[in-house]
Amino acid sequence: MPLPSSARPRAGRALLTAAAVPALLLTATAAAGATAGSNDQAGQSGPAGQTADSASGPETHRIATTTLGSDLKIALTAHRSGEYEAIVELIAFRHGKDGWRPVDRAPVGDTWFWYPLTGKGAVCELTVTNRPEGDPSATVSLLQTPSLGCSEPYTVPIDA
Repeated sequence: MPLPSSARPRAGRALLTAAAVPALLLTATAAAGATAGSNDQAGQSGPAGQTADSASGPETHRIATTTLGSDLKIALTAHRSGEYEAIVELIAFRHGKDGWRPVDRAPVGDTWFWYPLTGKGAVCELTVTNRPEGDPSATVSLLQTPSLGCSEPYTVPIDA
């Protein structure tokens, strides 16, 4: 079936090739990081905090937050560790008279791909539950790549 005339390339128009996609993604990520503010405090609202400050450290992206009750907040943050690599950190916050304070940090898995973590659908599952032993735990599943799908769930105990 032939393509409609509006979908066919015209003379003078460049086609988007597979080689152009990483450069396009890098440009989009850098532009988003330059316009969004940091969301390092758990009490701030907003879907995701992005920073691209080379002077203050590596690029980070807040990929998800959730709460258990009114005094425990869990945040997942991706930290860029290479051109395409990232590590994910789970940070637990407790709310007290002085506001939200970090009480525990733990890595989630080993190394992840940066671009799937910073795109739509990066978090397949993020749940926080109370365990019978008393301390809560988080279950996390992240998008490995669009073709591989979601990771196996990781259970992360929270020392809060």
